[in-house]
Amino acid sequence: MDNMTPMINAVTRITFVLMAGLLMGWALHHESRSITLGLTIGLVAGLASFRYLAVKVRRVTEAAVSNKGKNFSLGFVTRICLALLVVMFSVKVGQFSLEATIAGLFIPQLLAIPTGIFLSKKNKL
Repeated sequence: MDNMTPMINAVTRITFVLMAGLLMGWALHHESRSITLGLTIGLVAGLASFRYLAVKVRRVTEAAVSNKGKNFSLGFVTRICLALLVVMFSVKVGQFSLEATIAGLFIPQLLAIPTGIFLSKKNKL
């Protein structure tokens, strides 16, 4: 898969659909409000981290192709700091489920695997 843009866009759309469903669940199901809010804030941060990683991977590949001697990184520290910021916000506010927030951080990255498989199969047919 040479072009990652369709996969990134598909994961973004799926994540937005999940967030819309979670916000609807927050409005309609009062007993699970902390879980739905935690998953939603985790999904927002996870999606931001996923898209940031995609930008960094694109820059790394451009640097590798152009044979520049420039140092590059994948922004690991920035993504960890974003995750820690969201977790600290979840703990400080108290209306968010910590477990759901942490789970939401990983969902966009995990969605990339089946989405990439589906899109690669679809393009080969």
